[in-house]
Amino acid sequence: MIKVGIIGNGVASTTAVREIRDKDQTVEIDVFTDERHPYYPRPNLIDLIAKRRTIKETIRYDLDWYKKNDVNLYLSTPVFQIDTKRMAIKSTSMDHEQYDSIMIAVGCRPFIPPFEGLHKNNVHVIRTLDDALDIRKAVEGAGREIVIGGGPLGIELAAAMKEIGGDPIVVTNEDRLLPLQLDDQGSKVLTKQIEKKGIQVLFGFECRELSGDEDVTGIVSAQKDEIKGDLVVIATGVRSNTIIAKNSGISYHHGITVDDYMQTSAKGVFAAGDCMEWNNEWYGIIPWATASSRIAAQNMIEFGSAKFNGITPSNQLQVAGIELTSIGIVNPGFPDYESIVSVDIEGGKYHKAVLKDDVVVGGISLGNRKVALKLRSLITKAEKVTNIKQSLFETE
Repeated sequence: MIKVGIIGNGVASTTAVREIRDKDQTVEIDVFTDERHPYYPRPNLIDLIAKRRTIKETIRYDLDWYKKNDVNLYLSTPVFQIDTKRMAIKSTSMDHEQYDSIMIAVGCRPFIPPFEGLHKNNVHVIRTLDDALDIRKAVEGAGREIVIGGGPLGIELAAAMKEIGGDPIVVTNEDRLLPLQLDDQGSKVLTKQIEKKGIQVLFGFECRELSGDEDVTGIVSAQKDEIKGDLVVIATGVRSNTIIAKNSGISYHHGITVDDYMQTSAKGVFAAGDCMEWNNEWYGIIPWATASSRIAAQNMIEFGSAKFNGITPSNQLQVAGIELTSIGIVNPGFPDYESIVSVDIEGGKYHKAVLKDDVVVGGISLGNRKVALKLRSLITKAEKVTNIKQSLFETE
């Protein structure tokens, strides 16, 4: 009987479990997580903060799901190392052995800049369900909330806080929101819609310090400007969690490096999802996690049976209740690309198609799901759109 161990319990892990069970009902599967809750999609945490979901509704797969799939789930079991010679998983409580293959699927960790005053009360990051509960509780006693970071998570956090009676301000050192997903014009449209919801946005604020004695009272910039607030949430991005690889002598760069079979530098040890880097590529998005974990799962039970070919990066988000899709190349920066744009600032709609040789290679759709679907289809087909350039954003 094949025995596999999966470290982590996010979307990459549960996708791998489903893939293995689709192919083989006899494989013994152990899953390890340092959390006390079974699997929940991280986007659900925003709904939990906004009180749109209960804890029970936040959790996608309860304990019965693991039992139904014959999975041994080890909750509250942090893993710090893999003994690659013995194929043993070393948790803080004991060694678990001996596995035929192991997958590392521990995702990302929040990136926390070296601000002064991080130790103060009411300073938070969000990565887990318990983090979300702490933030929700803190908002109820706060006068003003400061969210540091202008990415999807920062904006969503601010919108959730607003829903439960908060008064949030989003602060970023960038000159626009969602710099990875949007261009300048798209960011302006989004910013206007967010401000209409009563959420203030401040650009170009380079935070250096969290003020206050024991409790945080605000943030201070490099130029000594100060914003007052009694709750700070740091949402300045993520980094691949490579600690287990480092402790185990497994190669890593930005993420844990793998080959086309999702195998790491250690034979029989695989990696998938946000903690993994392939061919110098890394994306912290769900399609990356699901695609890579399926390949890893297949090779864990039959090595060489599947190869990874990468993905077309795509973000499909609900940003403060506004539909946003960003796919492929959206900020080309080269003269051999053509951009076709439609802007409706008041209506909160922005569409952009990026073409190369009259083929759509990327696009942005803000505020219209049908346009997003059309752009995705055109990118997938990779056909010339020479004759329909003027109607790219028409959906009827």
